[in-house]
Amino acid sequence: MSQNKVKELGNQRLITTIEKLQAEIAVEKSLDATTLDMSENNIVAGKILLAKYAFLYDEARHRNTRFSGFTNAISE
Repeated sequence: MSQNKVKELGNQRLITTIEKLQAEIAVEKSLDATTLDMSENNIVAGKILLAKYAFLYDEARHRNTRFSGFTNAISE
């Protein structure tokens, strides 16, 4: 397998993971708005989710990964 093919597969896996995290963040934000009493565990889990997303988003930018449908869920 060529080095370009390996990089392309890695980028595609990164994109898939980022898109999945974006969907999780969107669901969590919609639930946060309707929840009156957030538990400490839920708050921590939300912060971990955002940290994972930010790390992978930065990695994708560092790799100059391009793909359609990419939005920054952190700023939404």
